[in-house]
Amino acid sequence: MKVNDPKQVIVVGGGPGLCDRLRSLGAEITLVDTRAGHDDALVAIARRTFLVDYDDPSLVPLLQALHHESPFSAVLCLTEQGLLPAARIGEALGVPGLSPEVVGRTRDKFAMRSWLRDAAFSAVPCAVVRDAADIRKFGDEHGYPVIVKPRHGKGSEHVSCFRDAAAVSTPADIADEYIAEAFLPGPEFSVEAFSCAGDHQVMAITGKFTQDTDPENPFVEVGHVVPAPVGPDVSAAMTAYVSEFLGVIGISDGCSHTELRMTPEGPEVIETHTRVGGDSIPTLVRQATGHDLLDHLVDWSLHGVRPGKPVPTSAGAAAIRFFAPPPGTVTGVRGVQRWQGHPGVVKLHLPLKVGDRIPTIKDSRTRVGYVVTTAPTAAAAIETCGEVIAGVRIDVG
Repeated sequence: MKVNDPKQVIVVGGGPGLCDRLRSLGAEITLVDTRAGHDDALVAIARRTFLVDYDDPSLVPLLQALHHESPFSAVLCLTEQGLLPAARIGEALGVPGLSPEVVGRTRDKFAMRSWLRDAAFSAVPCAVVRDAADIRKFGDEHGYPVIVKPRHGKGSEHVSCFRDAAAVSTPADIADEYIAEAFLPGPEFSVEAFSCAGDHQVMAITGKFTQDTDPENPFVEVGHVVPAPVGPDVSAAMTAYVSEFLGVIGISDGCSHTELRMTPEGPEVIETHTRVGGDSIPTLVRQATGHDLLDHLVDWSLHGVRPGKPVPTSAGAAAIRFFAPPPGTVTGVRGVQRWQGHPGVVKLHLPLKVGDRIPTIKDSRTRVGYVVTTAPTAAAAIETCGEVIAGVRIDVG
C-alpha cells in the first residue's frame, strides 16, 4: 500500500453513523453483512460488499486474499451479532483488535460470570438451567428472587424474575440456553467507556428507567438519562469499578457498554458489550458531554489517536424516553407536530399510523417510538421527556 492510499476498513454488520465517519476520513469500506439484515444505502457507498452468513466458510479466505493485496487497517463492528465474527476476522487477518476469546466471554453471560468468579472479582451465583426443576434447585441453593435469561441474549428478550419457588416455570423454547443468576437489588445504570491499550476512560454514566409497573416485563428499558442523577461518591465508585472490571475481563481497546446495579454492597456488573450502547445512548453522551464515541472509535482504530478534551456542549444533560401505549390497533395519533422543534427536543420519532398494531411491550424490539431531549440538568431533561410523552396522544382500539 502506498503512503497516501486510503485506509481499508472492514465493517461487520453495517451502521450508517460509523460508515459516514469512515468515509469522511477518506477510508474505503468493505461491508460484511447478512442478506436479511443489510442496509442497501450502505451497500451503495461501500467499495465492496459481502452479503453472507457470518459463519460462511468462504468469507475469511476471501478477506485474506484481499488483505494480501491491499491490507486492512481495522475490522469494526457495532452490532451485537457481528461482534464475535468481527473479532474472528480480525484475528485471521492479523489486524489489531480484541481477541475472539475476550469478545466471546462478553457475548456469553455464563462465561463472563465464570471468568469473574475465577478472577476473584465477582461471586454472583450463576448456572445454566434447562427447566423449572433446575431453576428451583438454583433458588433453593442461592435464594430468591432468581433471574433467568438467555445465555447469549440481548434487548431484555425472554428475561424472567421468579420471586419464589411457587412462581417458577420453564422458560420459552428458544435457540439458546438459559442461565439463572441471583437477583441484584438496587438502581440500574450503564457505564459508557473507551479504552486505548488498556487505559480505560469512562465517558459517561447513564441512568436507566425500566418498565417496573409491568409485572410481566419489568426489565424492559423505557428511558435513559446522561449524566445519571447520582452523587459524586456513587459516580466515583462506578467509575473505579468499571475501570477495574474492563481490565479483568480483558477489554483493552475500543468502546464498551457495561450494565450494572448499584447494590447496597456496591456496584455489581450485570453484563458488558464491546460496542456502544443502544437506545441512542451515544447521542445522549455526545449531547451531554461532547464526547463522540464513534469518532473516538474511528480515530483510535485508524490513526491511534486517543480521545482528547471534548468539544463543549450547550446542554449539560440529555435524556430519552420511549412511548409505551397499551396493546391494540391504532385509531389516531395526535400532538406529534406540536413538539417538533420544541426547545430542548432534539428528536421525536413516532412512526405509528392509523391501523398499526401495537404489541405488548416485552423487549426492546416491541417499543414504538421515542423522544430525545436536552437540558441544563438531568432532572430538566427527564421532565421535558415526560411533557412530550404526556402531550402526544396515541388512541388505541
